[in-house]
Amino acid sequence: MHINLRSLEAINELPNKGETMLTSNHLRRLQAIDRWLREIRDSEQFRQLEYYPDVTLGDAIQAVGELLQSHDDCDYNRANLTDDQWQEYLEQKPVMHIRRVKTWREKINSFILDAASEVALLSLVTTSFMVVGAIFCHGVDRIEQGRGEQYQPTWIYNAKIFEGSAIASIAVFLGASLTGACATGDKNDD
Repeated sequence: MHINLRSLEAINELPNKGETMLTSNHLRRLQAIDRWLREIRDSEQFRQLEYYPDVTLGDAIQAVGELLQSHDDCDYNRANLTDDQWQEYLEQKPVMHIRRVKTWREKINSFILDAASEVALLSLVTTSFMVVGAIFCHGVDRIEQGRGEQYQPTWIYNAKIFEGSAIASIAVFLGASLTGACATGDKNDD
């Protein structure tokens, strides 16, 4: 078995107990790594490999074990650390800003979908009001017909205006829905 001396030196250079600052998440991961490395090392398939690298799985298990043993359970609460330790801990934390940039095609698709949904909703509400208006005009026309000879067909003309507006509004709704469906289908093709 070949042991790389640099690996052993790295193990000996582990921080002192007072300096280690691992989170409970780090500890869980190290314990899982230790368990997985032992399972691999003890498996029959790994024994059949006849694999002899500079650093063996045993070295890795030893390093992980010593790291876990050297850790004192510090949960990174501000109260557990001095100001210098807290500042040092904060400097270790990487700051990552991830921003997803949308392509022009995605922006246009999003705009079309938003506009189509707004137009469809507005035309649906308009259709509802126009149908109510047409029903009202037909009702008033029936009342006027009951007057007999004084009847003037003005309300029936108003009802036809409302009916035509409702049909046009339904057409706008269907067109907006179809446009939104096409834009959504194009988005799913990507």
